[in-house]
Amino acid sequence: MAVHFDRAYASARRLRKTPTRAERALWQMLRDRQVARLRFRRQMPIGPYVVDFCCLAAKLILEADGGVHILRKLEDDARDDWLRAQGFVILRFGNETILAKPNTVLDAIRAHAGKTGEHTPHPSRSASHLPPQGGKGVSAASPEIWFYHLERSSLGDVLPGLLEKTRERGWRAVVRASNARLLDDMDDHLWTWRDESFLAHGRAGEPHADRQPIVLTQTVENPNAAQALFILDGSELGDTETLERCFILFDGRDETSLTGARARWKALKEAGANLAYWKQSPEGRWEKAA
Repeated sequence: MAVHFDRAYASARRLRKTPTRAERALWQMLRDRQVARLRFRRQMPIGPYVVDFCCLAAKLILEADGGVHILRKLEDDARDDWLRAQGFVILRFGNETILAKPNTVLDAIRAHAGKTGEHTPHPSRSASHLPPQGGKGVSAASPEIWFYHLERSSLGDVLPGLLEKTRERGWRAVVRASNARLLDDMDDHLWTWRDESFLAHGRAGEPHADRQPIVLTQTVENPNAAQALFILDGSELGDTETLERCFILFDGRDETSLTGARARWKALKEAGANLAYWKQSPEGRWEKAA
């Protein structure tokens, strides 16, 4: 650890007394080991600098960036270079992202924790690029996080096919959304999506939810020990250490959804998450774009 400087200590004491709105919001999410069981300190001196938030165990620094950071970019770049030379990873989040898209921030922190080991057309054809079979074991590595950019198919077209392929692998699934109406619609749809078959599932909080192959939920729990997680409306990923794969489905025709997905991709990529990006071809086939 670098030697602390008296001026940095004085600055840290002053900054703790005058946090920005975004810093206060981020601290409420981080304090008391709420995220991946990581212990963060706020306004922490490291060498000649003061960082917004730091977890020493994970060598992770979080910065809440407002307009002033744009004006002093060269100074921040030099500061970041010095901190990285000490072995730290730095994740920067704009104030707007912290306040309006907190799940994006939490996802990125958990992705870093998982990586470092600190804790922390016909619908059935729409998922034809997935391997058809596999085991039930849980990977020791951080999970794959696959983004699905929906443009030519609706959520109701795509989700059942992905769930069907997931079940063929021998995995259980959790489908998560913060919108109760959306979950109600998907609940009904999964029973009737094909004339000749259905996808058996249950809702979190119902009896025997832990035995269901697919569970629909609004919470961050994994009630059925699923290996696959499906995010439908920008909900929080939560703790992903027991998962094999996460699917983030978003409507590319909706500007708010698209902007949120881009911010989430950027934050997760900077955190070192294992990402893939899928888009549909003009013929309706899913193709890996990144």
